[in-house]
Amino acid sequence: MEHMKLGEIYRKIVKMGIDADPRGHEKVNQILEKSKKSYEKLEGKKKEFADTDVTWNPYTDCRVLYGNDDRDIGSLLCGIDIGTGEILLADRLTQKGEQVDMVLAHHPHGIGISNLDYVMKLQPEQWAALGVPIAQAESAMAARLKEVHFNTKANNHTQVTDAAKLLDIPFMCSHTPADSLGYQFLTKYLNEKNPATLDDLVEVLLDIPEYQAAERVGAGPEILVGSGGGSVGEKFIFFTGGTSPGTKSIKKLARAGVSTIITMHMGENLKKECEEEGLYVVIAGHDSSDSIGMNLILDELQKEGLKSYACSGFTRYSRI
Repeated sequence: MEHMKLGEIYRKIVKMGIDADPRGHEKVNQILEKSKKSYEKLEGKKKEFADTDVTWNPYTDCRVLYGNDDRDIGSLLCGIDIGTGEILLADRLTQKGEQVDMVLAHHPHGIGISNLDYVMKLQPEQWAALGVPIAQAESAMAARLKEVHFNTKANNHTQVTDAAKLLDIPFMCSHTPADSLGYQFLTKYLNEKNPATLDDLVEVLLDIPEYQAAERVGAGPEILVGSGGGSVGEKFIFFTGGTSPGTKSIKKLARAGVSTIITMHMGENLKKECEEEGLYVVIAGHDSSDSIGMNLILDELQKEGLKSYACSGFTRYSRI
């Protein structure tokens, strides 16, 4: 079994995220330059405790949460939601002879969740690409950014990381990079398949192994708003950008000509807004959609010789 350094894995995942970012390299580089300048202006305690990774990593929800960059990693346990139980599971597997050198979460922890609003700024750029004026897109998102930022303040930010430290198990999360990879994968796939109706859309989604696994447990793709014979029209795939947008986004997308939203999941408030605006919605599935991006990451790590174990809602499917 081959090994990689923890820091190499981290940088590889960030690079994959940048390559898949819907905003493009130029925009991402502008964001990084701005982050560097903001960091350089900091003084005193603000600079002492600042997150220096923002100078090269544009994704606050992708971080090494515990472990030194030079730790050797030959195998990992990967899951969608990682809690203290999964950290203990990694330790138990090692005790039983299945060596686990690190744990990789999809959903963020620590600084990854406390600054989730930072990566949400990706969303207005996506809307702008559809024809929504960027000022309108940013204005529509502004209140939602503040809401998410302060909603995370009550979280227990280090609970799971504390367990990883006590058991000395390297721990990291990869959220937006995986979601952007899943977004690019599904965009290409649906453009090639070009389903005409919502029933056709669900059918072609069920050709994807991750969605087949979800369907077997009753969590497969389904129509949330609309009927099977409804025309797909202009598609908007909402897979990346931290978390769900505010309700103001729906009107903007409708005015830009979107007919069907394909998303991982959707709350009742957004669903009602889509119904009022006459937008169709197809729910692809949450853990299954997250699994696509994580699988694309693990495929690259597998090429480097790393072994992986799947847990906590993650369905491993190799495309190599």
